[in-house]
Amino acid sequence: MSIQVNVSLYGSLSRLGGGRHVAQIDVELEKDARVQDLLAHLAVPEQERGYLFVNAVLYGVPGLPVGGEERLHDGDHIGIFSVDRVWPYQYRDGVRMSESLKKALGEHGAMHHTYRNAESQEP
Repeated sequence: MSIQVNVSLYGSLSRLGGGRHVAQIDVELEKDARVQDLLAHLAVPEQERGYLFVNAVLYGVPGLPVGGEERLHDGDHIGIFSVDRVWPYQYRDGVRMSESLKKALGEHGAMHHTYRNAESQEP
């Protein structure tokens, strides 16, 4: 049994879906697929991934990819922005976040454009 999700890829990541600036594709995954499975299926380079949304809920921000373990469901819509794209204007105020991202931000402080790897000190 499988699920089908709809994915929008923005910026330079649109190339992974055959687009130039934006690509929208349907992807079939195993029934128990997680966000990380989708990212692997699409071969999204971690260093290029910016904001990640599942059904308009923020699950990941640049440099703080905490939503990978989240399970996907049939009919979900996933938006993946390239790291060189700015924060989507429609989400600037009062963005809904996953519980895992809220927890991570509680540990790392307020929302930033990027986060540094504590070990390497690289963005």
